[in-house]
Parts: sequence; structure tokens; C-alpha cells
Amino acid sequence: MEAFPYFPTAGAAVLDATERPAAQQPQWPDPLQLAAAREEVRAGPALVGWDGVRHLGDLLARAATGEFCILQAGDCAEDPAECGADDVVRKVEMLDVLADIMRVGSGRPMLTVGRMAGQFAKPRSQPYEEHRGHTLPVYRGTMVNSPEPYAAARVPDPRRLVRCRDLARSVLSAVDDLGRGDGAADTERIWTSHEALVLDYEVPLVRPAGDGGHYLASTHWPWIGERTRQPDGAHVRLLASLRNPVACKVSADATVDEVLRLCSVLDPGRAPGRLTFVARFGARRIERLEPLVRAVREAGYPVLWMCDPMHGNTTRGENGLKVRRLDEIMDEIRLFVSVVQAGGGVCAGLHLETSPNEISECDGAGIVPGQGGAYQTLCDPRLNLMQAVAACAHWQPRKSAAETAKEDRLCDTKLDTMG
Repeated sequence: MEAFPYFPTAGAAVLDATERPAAQQPQWPDPLQLAAAREEVRAGPALVGWDGVRHLGDLLARAATGEFCILQAGDCAEDPAECGADDVVRKVEMLDVLADIMRVGSGRPMLTVGRMAGQFAKPRSQPYEEHRGHTLPVYRGTMVNSPEPYAAARVPDPRRLVRCRDLARSVLSAVDDLGRGDGAADTERIWTSHEALVLDYEVPLVRPAGDGGHYLASTHWPWIGERTRQPDGAHVRLLASLRNPVACKVSADATVDEVLRLCSVLDPGRAPGRLTFVARFGARRIERLEPLVRAVREAGYPVLWMCDPMHGNTTRGENGLKVRRLDEIMDEIRLFVSVVQAGGGVCAGLHLETSPNEISECDGAGIVPGQGGAYQTLCDPRLNLMQAVAACAHWQPRKSAAETAKEDRLCDTKLDTMG
């Protein structure tokens, strides 16, 4: 990991975060171009407003009591060619279909969150890859370089920071034009979310919040990935300094001590809705989640738990393509619900990589990965709509005793009022 360079912005805690070691950062070749790009992003407008961020935090606090269920879904890595108004319409329609299925399965109203308007950067396991006998730097998302398999395309280009900011703004404008942005009803609104990975993009988009603090104006709900969740690293400390609700992915490699340390840094005030853990364990290792859920609950942290059944179930096929099997994805969803509820945690919802396109990237529901040239992802395999519908149908959490008692009290109150 390297120390992220100082960038002037308000807030001592934000400045402290930028001086800490930061994993998965691009090696930009031109410092002058980088400085110019960061300044252009900093000088531009916020992408999302403080009022929206604050309101989402309030809704997630209500989700922590079981009032709402959450769907968080969209592309693995956003494609600039699919950020137009028509593309956004299709993505929103997909989110609506999936949210409706989960609403029926959970018996709760839905909060719908798109992996959109910012999901342009990807962490990678290895810095290089082999392609037809040549060693190339890996593709790290549109924000950094190009997926084309030749050396010049893989050189990080800081001008992409500005381009991705503009693409995100276009997507958000398209959501607003659909009546699904600012001013929409809570269960109709499409909130945005992405991994806060490239700090040269995120830090310049920190803005003053109405309560005297600061918030990240690149998205409503940023998350930290499995590869950047070091408690003393720049990513965790940056999000800890901000007023946004935040999420953090954890895998089967996470220990109780690590998770409790993340809780203490990201949610020291134990505020409902502030912190969500997104579990990406894999169907074969999901039982390892229960000790984490139980330890967090016993320590008094009111976190939300979401299931990412995609990343822990990734393998490579004989053709070298990454593959995810729908049956393993559905198994993990079902087991996640059982494990989290056994540990006394809050089953909040699903986090899926999926596309409305007619793709064949995941195995199952009659789909063979790669058939007909329909393996189109820029990074990891996504569910198509039919497969995503099947996965969401497995989200059927039971109501907790506390939720049932609350409903009974409300029912009694209504009867007393009527009487």
C-alpha cells in the first residue's frame, strides 16, 4: 500500500485519512495531469445533495428495525456506452422488477439502490494479467484505464476522473427525469451506491454537510471493498470521517476482531443505519458468518447485514472465463438468511451484480456462460434478468420476535382507536 498524497479539503479527519496508506490506487504517470483533473472535480458541483444523503441514513435506520428491505443491484463495472437515458430506463425497470419480488418475499416495503452513477473503478487481485503471450496491467475500470488488451490502453489516464464525474452526472439526471430522484417517494426513489475506491476521485468530491461535518457527494451510499477494509487505511478512515451511511464488504477470511475493529472505527456512536456489512462468503463457507453476526450484536452495534452471493461463488471455466453458478448463488442467499437470523442480526437485503441485457455470463436457468458471444461484462460475470429474478425469489427472511411484537402493538393501538 502507498500513502495517498495530500489534497486540500475541509475537515481535519478527511485530511488525516488522505495521509494514510491506501491500497488499490492507480499509478498515474503524469502528476500534472492528475493535479488538474482532481482540481476540476473539486471545483465542480456535488453529484448528490446532503439532504438526500441524510434522508437515506434515516431510512436505513428504520431498516435496522425491520421496517424496510433493501435491494442494491447493478453492473459489476459501469460501461460508458450504457450511461445514456435509454440505458438508465432499462436499468431502473430491472431494479423495479427485482424489488417487487423481494417485497413479496420479505413482506416489507423496499429501498432500491443502484450500483450506478459511479461504479467505474474495480479493485483487482493481481496487478497484471496474461493475454495471448503478453503481460499487461489489469483493467481497473473506466475511471482508470481501458479494457482493450494492449499496453497503451492499460496506462492509467487521470483525465478519466473528469469523464466519469460527467458520466455519473448524466446518469443521475436521467434518474431525475424519470421522477425517481429528488422528491420521489421513499419506496419509489432510486438511490445510488458505488465502491469508494479511487481516492483521487472521491476526496475532491467531499463537501460540507448541513450539520457542520462533511459528506461524500459522489454517491448516497459508498461502500468499502474486501481489499481496502484495513481499519487504519485511507479508505476506512475517509468514510469514518463522513456523514454518509456507509457499507463494508467482508469475506469468510474476516475475523471477529477485524469486524469489531471496523465497527469501532466506522460506527463509534452505534447509530442505527450508519453501518452495513455486506457478506461475500460463498455458499460453502457461509456458516463462518454466524460468529461475526453474534459478536457484533453482543457488542451493541446495530449494523445491517446484506448478502452479496456473487463474489464468493466465482470460479474459472475451462475456457478461462470467470463463472458464477446460479444454484450456488441461491444456496448462499437461503443460508445467509438462516445464519444471520440465528446470530440475532438484521437481514437487510441483497447486493447483486446484474444487467437488463440479454447476457450469458452466469451458469444456470438454461444459460451457458459465453454462449452466442453474450459474455459482455467489463470485469466479473453478472446475472441476467431471468437469473436475477430467480435469485431474488430466494429472499424470504422470517420476521423477528421484536418485529412481530411491534406489529402486534400497532394493531392493538389501531383497535383501541377504532373502539
